Amino acid sequence: MSGARLRTVVADTSALVSLGVPRADADYDTDMAPDPLQYLLTSCDVSVPPAVVSELQDLTQYRDIHGAAATNVLAARDHYTVEDPYERDETPDSRPTFGLDDGETDGIVLANALGVDGFLTDEFGGTNFALVHAALQGPRIVPTPRLLCDYSRNGYMTVEDARRLITTISPHRSWENSPYVAQLLAHLE
Repeated sequence: MSGARLRTVVADTSALVSLGVPRADADYDTDMAPDPLQYLLTSCDVSVPPAVVSELQDLTQYRDIHGAAATNVLAARDHYTVEDPYERDETPDSRPTFGLDDGETDGIVLANALGVDGFLTDEFGGTNFALVHAALQGPRIVPTPRLLCDYSRNGYMTVEDARRLITTISPHRSWENSPYVAQLLAHLE
C-alpha cells in the first residue's frame, strides 16, 4: 500500500485468518478498536480462489483461535468474491507447481489473471516470500503486517492501533520472533 492505494486484492488463507484473529481474541474489542478484516473487506474489492474457502472450512473444525478466525472470514462471505482461476481463458488448465500450498498457488494464479493491485499473504519469512514474489506477474506482494502498518501510514487508523493489532495477532500467528515484523514495528513511529 505504501505509494499507490490498494483497491483490488486477492488474499490467501493465512492472511485472511490473521486478519480474523482480533475478532476471535477475547482480549481485543473490535467494537471499540479497529477490525482489520472489516477494514480490508470494506476498502478493497477482495477475491479468493475456491481452494482458500476450502482451507478456511478445514480450519473451522479446530476449537482454537484459528478456527474461530476462519469462521469469522467465512461469515463475511458476502463481502468477497470466490473465483476459480482455472476457469479463465488466460490461465493454465491445471495448477502450476510453485512449491506453495494450493490456496497460495491458486491465489497467485488468480491475482495474475485479474491484474489486481496486490496479493495479500502471510508469506514474509523464509523462501516462500521469494517464491510468491517470483510467481506474481504484476500484482505486488502485500504481507499482512505491512498492510496493517500501511493502514496507519495512510490515516485509516492510528499508529497505536496498528501496533496493538500486530501485537494482538503476533502470538497467534507466530509473528512475535519475525525480524520482518520487528522492523515494521520499529518504523511505525
